[in-house]
Amino acid sequence: MDTCLDLNYYKNMGRFITSRFRSNCAETGKVIGKGESIYYDGKAYCESSKLYRDRKDAGQTFAHVKANEDAYYDNFCYRNNI
Repeated sequence: MDTCLDLNYYKNMGRFITSRFRSNCAETGKVIGKGESIYYDGKAYCESSKLYRDRKDAGQTFAHVKANEDAYYDNFCYRNNI
C-alpha cells in the first residue's frame, strides 16, 4: 500500500496539540491539565519535558532555515531575472 494513503504511517508521528483531558506526562510524570499544550506521539509530554522542548526547538530551527533558503532563492531570482 502507498504510504501516503496509509493512515497507520501517520498515526504515531509526533505533533503539538492541546490536551483534551487530564493525563500524566510520559517523561516527567507531572499532571497535564485539560487545555494545556502538549507534544503527542502516542504518549503525552508536558511543556517542561526535555522531549517537548527539543521538538519545539527543532521546529523553530527548521522554520528559520527555510526562511533563509526562501530569501536566498528570491534574491537569486531577482538578480538573474528569473
